Amino acid sequence: MKLYIGNKNPPFALDVSLDATQLSFSVRPIMQREFVGDPSKDHANGGKFFDQSLITEWRGDFGVFGDPLYQRTLDLDSLRQHPEYSDHASFMLYAPVGVMERYGTPSGFFQHTPNLYVATLASKMDAQAFHASVLQTHPIGHILVPFISSPAEDWTLGFNVFAPELVKASRNIEVVPAITLALVREETLPVVRFVGGPSIKVSASEEVSIDFQLETPDGQPIEDRDAEVYLESTAGYLVARRVRTSGGSGCTVFRPDGMATGDVAKIKVGFKYFSGTDDLLVNVQ
Repeated sequence: MKLYIGNKNPPFALDVSLDATQLSFSVRPIMQREFVGDPSKDHANGGKFFDQSLITEWRGDFGVFGDPLYQRTLDLDSLRQHPEYSDHASFMLYAPVGVMERYGTPSGFFQHTPNLYVATLASKMDAQAFHASVLQTHPIGHILVPFISSPAEDWTLGFNVFAPELVKASRNIEVVPAITLALVREETLPVVRFVGGPSIKVSASEEVSIDFQLETPDGQPIEDRDAEVYLESTAGYLVARRVRTSGGSGCTVFRPDGMATGDVAKIKVGFKYFSGTDDLLVNVQ
């Protein structure tokens, strides 16, 4: 399983392991190398050196010491029973460390694992704005589920850690540096796209087939997974607004009911909790 590391957090060490479906992570305190030394001597910037005998290991220029600040174990299979389990899902992880140390959040909050896209469906806010203005929290990480039918090995992890060298992961986890976790979600989770271009034409007295398919963010068709796809239109009539794909593809029929020559309808397609991954303009002629 891949673990993407974003760097939006103050420094701390992170241990992550995956045993079958049991995901465990712990946050550990660190001290920068320049402040570690003989505790009886003064540091040039003031105060004494941090006692080097307390350091249990070095990760880059940071020494790890003491007991974990926070630990959690989560059974990934339990997410399949989560009421918000869905295609194109991002389950958020929180911990009272890093940025979150500044907030007086109740401890019970950190045991919650909400689906980001359920929480932001109505507002359409991005993750940063939602956490800053609504929850007033900062996530330590996420678990990305591409499809309801995806096996756990197709899921991906993400954690906000200051630097990749601060992460120690079990051998079955591949640590991959990333710019931000928001970009990881954008470049990892699947999308639905219309087939045949951004616009089509239809006669006011006829109907037209609307074809779409599951794709990776970089445009590669996904044929070994299926999903329930949701469509909506600004005008006219869609015969089916919720379609289950077959072999990664699906279709519905659009009728320009109530529309006249020259009118344009916009059709959006997406997932239940993540709508509008693609648009299609239907021109009535």
